[in-house]
Amino acid sequence: MPIVDTHAHIYSEDVKQYPQISDPYLPAPGYGDIQDLKEEVKQNNVDRVVVVQTFTVYQHDNRLTMDTVRENSSWVTGVLNLDPFNPKSIDLMKEARQIGVRGNRVSVAWPTDDSILPEHHRLWEAAQELDLVICALLDPPNCRSLSKLMEIFPEVPVVLDHCANLNASDFPNSENLKVVLDLAQFKNLYAKLSFVVTGSEEEFPCCDMFDMTRQIIDTYTPERCIWGSDFPTSLWIPKVTYQQHLDIFDQQMGLSKAERSAILGETALKLWFES
Repeated sequence: MPIVDTHAHIYSEDVKQYPQISDPYLPAPGYGDIQDLKEEVKQNNVDRVVVVQTFTVYQHDNRLTMDTVRENSSWVTGVLNLDPFNPKSIDLMKEARQIGVRGNRVSVAWPTDDSILPEHHRLWEAAQELDLVICALLDPPNCRSLSKLMEIFPEVPVVLDHCANLNASDFPNSENLKVVLDLAQFKNLYAKLSFVVTGSEEEFPCCDMFDMTRQIIDTYTPERCIWGSDFPTSLWIPKVTYQQHLDIFDQQMGLSKAERSAILGETALKLWFES
């Protein structure tokens, strides 16, 4: 069974080549760099990785993500985080596509109504032209704008990052969960199930999130659900290890073999590496 990690953040201690913002959110020294990721991948039999631009350290400076993809293209692709208000972002998107980057994360300036920013529309137009995946990092109140964009661009694959940041208090009945489930009507939308640990109020294996995750899987189908580690887990989800996060889906949640195969690898391979 192939395994694809669709959500890893990458860091470098070379602050001269990759300058950091003031007060960056960093892992401990020796963690979160490409060598650390290689070790986790090897130990856990992970085949491919999607590196997501680390906004909390580099914001819209995507050089580390692009260099990481360029130097590890046999097993890594990347997701940029482009500034929608920078007119040069489209040119950078085109350059990145040529070296194997397959996505762009839209994480800023989401409206809270059903309006669409022209800058967001421009990024989606470019994604459609370049066959890129859009990763939408937003909260449920912003999803009306996302819905409008998916209506306009039904051919653009979209990933709902962290399932719009759901948590245990959203189950069984909340407007937030209803919003996420209603979005499943858009067949080009994929649910990234990386919210289980961050949304849980319990320690490993985070059982308080299982029923809600089950409902999302049933609604979207496993063919539109993907797993992401939140690497480095010591920073982003410190109550579990990389192996434990994988084990939640591989063993603890009671998924069938077919469901595990789709969620842990097959769906992500088609989305990120085979087109």
